[in-house]
Amino acid sequence: MSKCTFDNLIKIFKTSFSAVLPEQLIRNSLKYNLHTEQLSVLGHHHSLKDKNVFVVGTGKAVKNMAQEIEFILGSKIKGGYLSVPVGSISEFNYKSHLKYLEGAKNNLPDKDSESTSRKVKALVSDLDKNDFLLVLISGGGSALLPLPKTPITLLEKTNLIKNLANAGADIKELNTVRKQISDLKGGQLAIQAHPAQIVSLILSDIVGDPLDLIASGPTVQNQDSPNAAIDVLKKYCLFENIPTSIKQVIEKTDSDVFPVENVHNYVIGSNKISINAAVNEAKSLNYTPIVLSHSVIGNVKDVAEHYYEQVKTICNFSKGKIDASNMLPHLLVENLRCESVNNICLIAGGETTVEVKGTGTGGRNQQLALEFSMLLHENKEYLADHEIFFLSAGTDGIDGPTDAAGALGYIHLVSDSELQGLNIRSYMDNNDSYNFYKQFSNGQFHIMTGHTNTNVMDIHLILIRRK
Repeated sequence: MSKCTFDNLIKIFKTSFSAVLPEQLIRNSLKYNLHTEQLSVLGHHHSLKDKNVFVVGTGKAVKNMAQEIEFILGSKIKGGYLSVPVGSISEFNYKSHLKYLEGAKNNLPDKDSESTSRKVKALVSDLDKNDFLLVLISGGGSALLPLPKTPITLLEKTNLIKNLANAGADIKELNTVRKQISDLKGGQLAIQAHPAQIVSLILSDIVGDPLDLIASGPTVQNQDSPNAAIDVLKKYCLFENIPTSIKQVIEKTDSDVFPVENVHNYVIGSNKISINAAVNEAKSLNYTPIVLSHSVIGNVKDVAEHYYEQVKTICNFSKGKIDASNMLPHLLVENLRCESVNNICLIAGGETTVEVKGTGTGGRNQQLALEFSMLLHENKEYLADHEIFFLSAGTDGIDGPTDAAGALGYIHLVSDSELQGLNIRSYMDNNDSYNFYKQFSNGQFHIMTGHTNTNVMDIHLILIRRK
């Protein structure tokens, strides 16, 4: 067991999420020329001359995004509202042109976030062609901008979405219904703000960066068919029992026209940036980095098995059991030669799922670390010539309902935990990964960062070193 190696894993992880901190992304993406009053976003130019600038935002990362924008644009900003999670503004102590309002406790829509949504709607509905609206969007934004269409109540809306989720609807199906019964989602914020010019700055927390799914796409044109929401509800046998208010809304044909020419959506942050930063940091620490995927999805058991197969392939190559022609295509990097196999860093990003069967406390990253470590343990004789270390952590600093970002794993985790009287299998079966790591080696293998104020899903790192 190497403390230096684990320190390197944590260093690579911290570098990866630091690259997507909201304020850093704004600095990298936005340039403003005070003399010409031209705003440049990722090289695209927008004139603010003779324009009144307003800012609205929703999501876990938008407080820091907005603060950096205020620093860049200063008094050019005339006002705005930011809907941010409870606890975001406890240390807020500077004069601002914007109003930061908390809501969505425990990431659930509530009266506070609904109230803020009404304020946002009132502001954008009053804009005209001389106004310029900056919209800031990040993960968690859907619960923070939950305003339902009249006459639907927030309780009716949240109950329907909950029932739909419990019935097995996927994220796209949930979003289809959510957009249809909401007043600002599915491009409707942009429609309300017409004829103002709109620029949205988006921090993606979803695999593939689908703009219509991130915070339910308040400035993204809704491409769903008029009956899409009804079809989803009928599929899960919920349509007949929905409240009259909801039925009234979803059966009505929407005639609003999306202002395509006035709206510009920019993804300024995603896990591609964080993974690229991880690659560079791994190189600086003398590892050979190999990016496996930016879009890891699936159950943690399946993901752990997939990672083990990658590890086995590299170990076989390093021992001369296979040649390059037998390597998986994504492992065929130009600098992967026998001499470089001594220090490999596999890097991946995405968002896994856990099939919860137990009553313990944990998160997908901590569970994945246990699953992968168990596979290494079960194959330790085959892997005896190598040392293998693993990190799985959320870039938001929070893994499930815990205060940990994730956890570390390694080939001897199972046997070392047995020496401490811990049965790793019982913790895995009870989905109690948090308490395992809390007790094992006094919590040394927990990754604790606190809230990072960003979120581009999870980072997975595997270090492979030949003995």
